[in-house]
Amino acid sequence: MGKISHAIQMLNYLNTGNKYTVKELSQKLGITERMVRYYKQELEADGIPIETFMGPNGGYYIIQRKNIYHQFNKYDIELLEDISGILKESNYMYFDKYEKLVHRIKHVYDVEEERSKYFIVNGIANQSEIYRLLTEAIQNHKRVLILYQNLKRQWKERYIHPIQIFEYDHHFYVTAFCELRNDIRHFEFSRMKIVE
Repeated sequence: MGKISHAIQMLNYLNTGNKYTVKELSQKLGITERMVRYYKQELEADGIPIETFMGPNGGYYIIQRKNIYHQFNKYDIELLEDISGILKESNYMYFDKYEKLVHRIKHVYDVEEERSKYFIVNGIANQSEIYRLLTEAIQNHKRVLILYQNLKRQWKERYIHPIQIFEYDHHFYVTAFCELRNDIRHFEFSRMKIVE
């Protein structure tokens, strides 16, 4: 598989909305971690914003995504594999092309499976006051003053500009521009208090 194919496959995984460490992407794509970082830079240079979730459980992901795939299920894959066996035994002239097609379909199926692990909040999954206030701020493009608990359990004031609310691993977060850090950061609901 060439560089372009690897980059597209990496983009497909990131488009699921799931978060991947550099190591996970390296294993899935069969490339070095250095190449994963290189592809990230190249994709970002081409205008595709890849978010970095910092911390020990961090990784890369893309917030805004479109579902451009057709749906396949495991029975479709099993059927294609059965047909593959028959075609191989009969020395089908275009067997190599068929195998490449099945490989692409398997990749689409795997991406769809990954997509099911993660979802962007659609407005009905969390009814907390924080969720309501942040949703209003996103809709009205307003900044919010919060108290945020750092890893030392200290509460610090932050002015943030909320962009997107999402859930990962049963925890709710807001992606926002942080005025203090002058950067996009991710804030966990459980460590946040809204001041105004």
